Amino acid sequence: RAVLTSSARTEHSSISKRRFLETEPGSVEPISRFFKLDPEGVSNTLRAGTDAARGAFTSPRPVHYRHPRCVTVREMARLHGFPDWFRFHRTKWHGARQIGNAVPPPLARSVAGAIIEALGFSPVRSDCPVELGDPNLLALEMAAAADYWGIPCPIQKRDRKSGARKRSQMETEKARLAKLAAV
Repeated sequence: RAVLTSSARTEHSSISKRRFLETEPGSVEPISRFFKLDPEGVSNTLRAGTDAARGAFTSPRPVHYRHPRCVTVREMARLHGFPDWFRFHRTKWHGARQIGNAVPPPLARSVAGAIIEALGFSPVRSDCPVELGDPNLLALEMAAAADYWGIPCPIQKRDRKSGARKRSQMETEKARLAKLAAV
């Protein structure tokens, strides 16, 4: 039986959920600056975020057009054109980075098709199934994955201090409520 993976949802605070609900589809939520998808529109660019050396910021995932939450890794994969059988790392952070760093499969197929046509090749579909591999590899931490493949760990340690202190959600909400009360 096939299992659809990478469907874990982010647990958002009630403050974030309210902000997401108040944001119109097709516009940017002003605090997080996440784009809220429009059911009749297109998605913004799905980005990878940054590694630990630059602060380990998560990828700015779009807000679901109907539900007050960010889209899941699987929903990102569908927006990017990945087939449902494609597997990603089990964590949301790494799964989103994989998609954000990827060439969309429909674009890759189109470019490859143009190259094949230009070279005059006739592709032949193999009769051999492609094994998906050990699913435990999808759970490896970055250092363990680097050891497994015999390469240096690509994620570096943070080499600088953070900038100005970012306001917490509670501080932002308190300021918003004070502004509303003053009106």
